[in-house]
Amino acid sequence: MTGFWPFLLVAFLSLGAPTTARAHPLAPSVLSFEHGADGSVTMRWRAPVKRPTGQSLRPRIPETCEATGPSTRELSEDEMAVTETVELRCEPPDMLGAAITVDGFEDSAVNVVVRVVRADGDVHHAILDARTPRLTIAAPREQSSSFFDYLMLGVEHLLTGWDHLTFLIGLLILFGWHRRLIAAVTAFTVGHSLTLALSVLGILSVPQMLVEALIAMTIVVLALEIQSGQQGPVYRHPWTLPGALGLLHGLGFASVLFDAGLPSEEIPLALLGFNLGLELGQLGVIAVAWASYAAIRSAIPPGWRGNRTVPAYVIGSLAAFWVIERTLAAFGVFV
Repeated sequence: MTGFWPFLLVAFLSLGAPTTARAHPLAPSVLSFEHGADGSVTMRWRAPVKRPTGQSLRPRIPETCEATGPSTRELSEDEMAVTETVELRCEPPDMLGAAITVDGFEDSAVNVVVRVVRADGDVHHAILDARTPRLTIAAPREQSSSFFDYLMLGVEHLLTGWDHLTFLIGLLILFGWHRRLIAAVTAFTVGHSLTLALSVLGILSVPQMLVEALIAMTIVVLALEIQSGQQGPVYRHPWTLPGALGLLHGLGFASVLFDAGLPSEEIPLALLGFNLGLELGQLGVIAVAWASYAAIRSAIPPGWRGNRTVPAYVIGSLAAFWVIERTLAAFGVFV
């Protein structure tokens, strides 16, 4: 793996990992608009009870709509989330051209799953975050494209998750351009697919806060093996740790599909699309890393080409921070 890690480390730092050292959201917020046959629209906002201190997202009622009564609040059965509901009248009733906006992304690491259910049953999903805090409702599509929606959600899940990207970069540093790398990436996807399916089908359920902390711990383990410079258990058994992280990640993201109101008849297609998107995203990151490294290899100082200590400490430090952050967030505290 001669000369591989310096490029990855520099690229990783240049993208701002240490200054945006948060990974996938600790718990998602969900905003839905359900259209009734009588022209009414039910707006529901679901947000976690526990969230990092100082982070508060709030949706706006679209300018083309007005509330027809007071909002109601309801605590979920597990007491982990609060759902706020308000009835709207919109013009036009189908909300075409209406802007859906959520405030507070400037100090929040939590994404928002937007779900628009039309009167004819057509469902549209979208993700809002700090980069895309606003969505304009477009005309209904002639054919359902749920598979493509979930495929893109899988790609975005990879590209917007620093923990996943950090782990993937760690695997690249550890294995280099070797078939073990493909085995490790495939193991992640297999594990992710298995637990995501079991969770969505209601067979398996684990507290999300615990899952998020364990995900960060697996990255710490990977950093320790990189720093050792030895071909340890992760290298000798590339299916183990990546597969374990995939299992945990599947549990962590299952709640998003639940909260997004995944219709039972769409579960198989959505799972296939999401996990295919995840795999495509991983392979895309690897391909970009390879092409970029090939382009700048001659400019990398020879002395930087075999040292793993710096990337191991960078990866380990980020992962340790996430362990602390997520543990504190479970108690509603953020540092």
